[in-house]
Parts: sequence; C-alpha cells; structure tokens
Amino acid sequence: MDIQALLNSPAGLAIYGALTAAFLDFAFGVFAALRDGTFALDAIAAFLRKHILGRVLPASTLAIVGYYSGSQPMIAAAGAALTVYAVETLASIYSSLKSPEPQPIPVD
Repeated sequence: MDIQALLNSPAGLAIYGALTAAFLDFAFGVFAALRDGTFALDAIAAFLRKHILGRVLPASTLAIVGYYSGSQPMIAAAGAALTVYAVETLASIYSSLKSPEPQPIPVD
C-alpha cells in the first residue's frame, strides 16, 4: 500500500482538489459571515457535517477503494463526484466574495 502513489494519482489529485475547494469555501464563507455580521459557531459544525463528512469523505473513500482495487469505473465515479463538488464549491466561493445586496430602508 503505497500512499504516496495514491496521492500522486488522478484519484489523489481529485481528493486534493476537493479538500482545497472545501477549505477555501470555509475560509471565504467565514469571511463573508463576519463581514455581514451573520457568523455563528454552529455553522462550522454544519459545514463539516455537510461538506466534509457528507460529500468529500464518501467520494474520497470511493476513489481510494477504486485505486487500491484497480476499478476504473469506481475511480471515474469518484472523480466525477469530486469534480462536481469542486465546481459547486467554487460557485459558493464566488457568491461569498460578492457584496450583499443592499436592503431597503423601511419607511414608517
């Protein structure tokens, strides 16, 4: 079991990409929440549960099992899942960078 070979393979690079996208989304999301005054600590747990445990870990596990079993269809499915996750996450990062829409001032 050569872990270095896994990490240098396309499966490993897909895992790196998804983890990098998740980290950037987390960092920019925290920035946007602090900027907008909506930061809440429970959002961190929700992010970990939804993104890392719910999306990155299952697809990464599929990539690792596919790599060590030699199953190209598993590796392809994991690569597709990780790529879709990275694209979705980059869109989330983009929305975190945009300034919030100005709210209308209520008139009494």
